[in-house]
Order: sequence, then structure tokens, then C-alpha cells
Amino acid sequence: MGLQPFPAQRQGSRKLNRLRLGVPATLELMHERRSCVIDDISMAGARLKIDRPLAPEQGLILSFHELRAFATVVWVRGNNCGLRFDPKLDPEDMQGMLWIKENRAAYDKMFAVS
Repeated sequence: MGLQPFPAQRQGSRKLNRLRLGVPATLELMHERRSCVIDDISMAGARLKIDRPLAPEQGLILSFHELRAFATVVWVRGNNCGLRFDPKLDPEDMQGMLWIKENRAAYDKMFAVS
């Protein structure tokens, strides 16, 4: 049984289910790298916690372990922002994210996440 993209049960424009993660990651901008936390993620995008605001429509790369996803900032609200991936993440990438969600204690132990 694999992770399949399917319509979310909530209303709004979101088309794919999201996985809640709460894991640290890095944003690679044109001239700097910034830390962030991936609150939730889908094949199409992610919601992040950030320390400093980003500009809407800003292009960047979200880096998390071996994942490097090209993205555009689509909204910013306080210390949160939304990204749209281009291209969408592969199902294999989402399988890795699902493993983290289902095995959080093992993940935290392996990577000493506080």
C-alpha cells in the first residue's frame, strides 16, 4: 500500500492531503541560507515556520535531507509561509515523509531532533 495523491476532505483550493511533520529544514535563497520548520507538506507545496519574512513570488529551494525542491512563496502570514513546488514532489519523496510521520520517535533519535 503506497501513498496516493487523493482529494482532501476539507473545503478550499487544496487538492492534495498534507502530512504534518514539524521537522527542521533549510531554505536556499539567492544570497543566503535560512533555517525553517516544515509544518506540513504535500506533493504540491508546504507550509513552513520561518524566522524572517519572505517575499511573495520569491523563488527558492527547500532542502531537507536528500530532498531539494524548487519552490515559489505563495503567501506569507507572520512567521508562516506557504510554498508551491515546481515540479511537484515525486511519490517516493512523499513516501519518505510518510515514514517520518509514522516513525517519528525513530526519526528524532536518528537525527537528534529536539
